[in-house]
Amino acid sequence: MDFVLDPMLIFRILVFPGFTFILFLTLFCDWVERKLEARIQNRVGPMVAGPGGILQPLADFIKLLTKEDIEPRDTKKLVFRYSPLLAFAIMVFAMCFLPIDGASVLSTGGFDGDLIIILTFATIANFLLFLAGWASANPYGTIGSARVLTQFLGYDIPLYILALTPAFIAGSLNIATIAGSQSLPFILLAPWAFVLFIITIQAELERDPFDVPHSESELVGGLETEYTGAKLAFLHLTRDVQVVFGSALVVLLFLGGSSGPVFFGLDWFFYTLWFVLKLLVVVVISEYITTVVARLRIDQVLTGNWKILLPAALLSLMLTVALVTWVYHPFGIGV
Repeated sequence: MDFVLDPMLIFRILVFPGFTFILFLTLFCDWVERKLEARIQNRVGPMVAGPGGILQPLADFIKLLTKEDIEPRDTKKLVFRYSPLLAFAIMVFAMCFLPIDGASVLSTGGFDGDLIIILTFATIANFLLFLAGWASANPYGTIGSARVLTQFLGYDIPLYILALTPAFIAGSLNIATIAGSQSLPFILLAPWAFVLFIITIQAELERDPFDVPHSESELVGGLETEYTGAKLAFLHLTRDVQVVFGSALVVLLFLGGSSGPVFFGLDWFFYTLWFVLKLLVVVVISEYITTVVARLRIDQVLTGNWKILLPAALLSLMLTVALVTWVYHPFGIGV
């Protein structure tokens, strides 16, 4: 049987809604975050590179690629060199499973259980970030990476449990089915789960107030302390892709994904437009929390996980199961 390359599939993987689109969407969201943070903190923010400084994230990335790449003598060189790039590649691959324009890059409707696979990819990327800090053979990097490991392993549990809330309402673990079954957005059917999911995503992405793995006052740069040049560029880019990925998950699980009015028969355009607009709303909410909430101590981060978020996630799932069983499905709400 002859293997034939599909030009449309190649285009979707490399250009839209694949690698190129994801890269520029990530850089655009980074610009939005920096401008919003600057306004809240009474600063100007990016303003030189491009109109309104919109090209500043791209300029910063290119600048880092041209910087000298220094490797300390005692690093675990193989892990030190390739962990940032692999973490970035895995996050982009995970994004390819999300139905950005109404269908995922790799398939039209995904497959049963792809929600769990997507969350697993995010966990693997976080583990590679831990390895990146561990391999640097720097005390600040080692402590920062240990905090990354402690934090993401702990917050993965409530994240998975909370992701089951919209899955249970939709009756499927297929993320395209979950997004497509929201005749009424699940944020209205389970607002408590939405709030808890936003908080958990903040912790999973190590954003304020959960950014103790790279708190500069005590860890200098955390796991990034010894990184320079292209490796540092891909570490930063991986963090930015993770923010877009987390926001996209919120959009798909609670805000109806790419659903919205379609005009002139341009399904792909309007599906992408609604998806991006909803994603920007979530990015703004996340950045607002990051800017106005003070950093927690490491003991508060762990206490918040095991004593607050985990029990709250279990109660959220129990409440959702009860409502779906005795209220939503019997009365045809949200289905």
